[in-house]
Amino acid sequence: MTPDVQALGLEGLPLQQALVASAIDAFYPDEDVLAAVLVGSLAKGGGDRVSDADVIVLTMRDRHRRAGDLFQKFEADKAIFYTLAGEHNGTVSFRKYLFEDLTSAEIHCLDLSEPFLFCQPYRILFDKADVVAQRLTDDPAPKHEDFPAYTCGDDGLIWELFDCIKWLSRGNTDLAKGYLKKLARELDEDR
Repeated sequence: MTPDVQALGLEGLPLQQALVASAIDAFYPDEDVLAAVLVGSLAKGGGDRVSDADVIVLTMRDRHRRAGDLFQKFEADKAIFYTLAGEHNGTVSFRKYLFEDLTSAEIHCLDLSEPFLFCQPYRILFDKADVVAQRLTDDPAPKHEDFPAYTCGDDGLIWELFDCIKWLSRGNTDLAKGYLKKLARELDEDR
């Protein structure tokens, strides 16, 4: 049975609700996809019009390495302005999307060997093999202030600048300026 995205409480954010539903539709049917979890402000219930849909997908049998078809299913029929694709540690592949309607999404496909833990806030979208419970922690979630800058080089600049635009749109100028300063230092060292 496919999970019901209506139960997530995203009714006031129909664009983000549609993105989460689309991620479920793309990843849930695959036999090597075990679970998906929504994290970030949407999971907290504090999202707004520019909040991105952050989804962590747990996979097995190296499905994270060959998830291109699943990402393509998610991308189908969407007006995509920008995509950033990458990987971490050989155990995670990801894509970050900016859509023409100014919504955004991050989908990270993790192999079960990746030691990722879920901090509050999170919402389980589906868990076909009961693998999420063993990955829960009481540690606080990472803060934007602590995120490193320029991790994807020039390819990631659009995403990083869009994050700053989102923070500015919410009146969080200190966060945006602090991040831009951190980014400027990294760019200066990159020369």
